[in-house]
Amino acid sequence: MQTAGRRTASLCLSAAVPASRSSPSYLLSSSSSFHPSVATSSPSTSQVRSRSTVSPAYAGHVPINTFQRSLLAVGSAVTSLIDPYRHDMVAVLGETTSNRQLPKMRDALLKGDEEGRRLLRERPRLNTETIDLNKLRGMQEGSFGRAYVAWLERCGVSPDTRDPVRYIDDPELAYIMQRYRECHDFYHVLLGFPVSVSAELVVKWFELSNMGLPVAFLSSFFGPLRVKSDRRRRLVSTYMPWALRAGANSKPLIGVYWEERWSMDIGELRKELGIPDPPLTWQQYRDSSPFTTKPKV
Repeated sequence: MQTAGRRTASLCLSAAVPASRSSPSYLLSSSSSFHPSVATSSPSTSQVRSRSTVSPAYAGHVPINTFQRSLLAVGSAVTSLIDPYRHDMVAVLGETTSNRQLPKMRDALLKGDEEGRRLLRERPRLNTETIDLNKLRGMQEGSFGRAYVAWLERCGVSPDTRDPVRYIDDPELAYIMQRYRECHDFYHVLLGFPVSVSAELVVKWFELSNMGLPVAFLSSFFGPLRVKSDRRRRLVSTYMPWALRAGANSKPLIGVYWEERWSMDIGELRKELGIPDPPLTWQQYRDSSPFTTKPKV
């Protein structure tokens, strides 16, 4: 089953993305393969070149057509289902399925407060070149910055692990997806969940009702299949209603300028954003689990 799934995903991906990614000409050899011409005579070389070559809109952009986008979506979905730790395929799935929701997120930012509009103007990035982790490490206990660094170290995660956006044509929409991707760890910190399949599901439920991205829906729908049925029932009954309600009632997190809140008390930040406490902390959930082997006294 796993071998067949990987083969299916590989075939879809190889059909959609050419072998070389170093050249700006990322499309297949000719777009006429997917758009048959009704002309009886063969097109000239310049006509073929103008139809098949699309200039990248930003650094790293890979222009693709609808057919290629569909193949990438299917291939990345299959691969992500087989191996949820393939973050590159989860990233591709997010980009190829978000064409309807991203414009709504942009409109919300533009129509919201000045903070969201400033994000779109300034387009800050989050990585080890822009975040002074040592400075955050020295912040006051209980601050958002200190909690973020502690979470990174505890979970063995780096801000540099987020894949760059490649398959979204509009540069502004591409930035919104990149921002969502780079801020994902903040949601873990604020909600109080580590890195694991089960904990990730809770965060995805929150993201689904807060932002509405299809990749969060797909992860929420198929992700539980990776968890054993008895554990899945307990996870869903404990956290799903809370996560969906919390995401829907809290401030849209895509419009938060996190870099300006490092020194803020994390409890006060949760209150400002309208994020309620979960029914159980993750540690309480694990300690009370009937499926965890307790050490003998």
